[in-house]
Amino acid sequence: MNATQFTLYLVRHAQSANNAQPESQRIPDPPLTDLGAQQAQALASAIDQLSPDHLFSSPFLRTLQTTAPVAQALGITPTIRADLYEQGGCYRGYRLDDRTPEPGLSRSEIESLHPTWRIDPAIDESGWNKHATYETLDEARLRAQRVSQWLSEHPWPSNSRVLLVIHADFKIRLLESLLRNPSIEEQLASVINTAWTTLRYRSGLWELDAYNSHPHLEPRMITC
Repeated sequence: MNATQFTLYLVRHAQSANNAQPESQRIPDPPLTDLGAQQAQALASAIDQLSPDHLFSSPFLRTLQTTAPVAQALGITPTIRADLYEQGGCYRGYRLDDRTPEPGLSRSEIESLHPTWRIDPAIDESGWNKHATYETLDEARLRAQRVSQWLSEHPWPSNSRVLLVIHADFKIRLLESLLRNPSIEEQLASVINTAWTTLRYRSGLWELDAYNSHPHLEPRMITC
């Protein structure tokens, strides 16, 4: 049985090289920019405002790099979940009809970066992206439903604070599923890099408490 109540924070990764490039120049798994590294450090410096006791990351490089200073500041070990990746998966090519799946980081590559982190058993030497084709919107929504079910049914201790470092589009898919509102994207502003969204789970129901919070960012550091 899940906890009667707990808090969930959904955090978008810091600015990646792809965020700073036109679509035609994007690569499958970009690192953070210099500004993105500053954003991640700013998030880590302010993480005591949230004080999560459970920390999860998408397997993309940009989310791992965002999570690392947060984990260090908290002194807790993150878990990398294979199903928290961005909508579409890891792919090469920018035209919708010409997107070729890429495997993403392998287990040994992740271990070389973060040897003490917990890694999803689904991530092996062939990488974490198992899609033979580009993930569609409908497939992403189904994945978000599965993640929502895990969040709602996992036996978190009561009053836990759970933080997921994820991506802009998949964050919207999760909000659609958790709040049972398929049109919520129309009501929301663009997702800011390293901003957090706060949800409360109480007695089987999810409530949106805050969206796109970013008090840790100076004006020059705000990017979408």
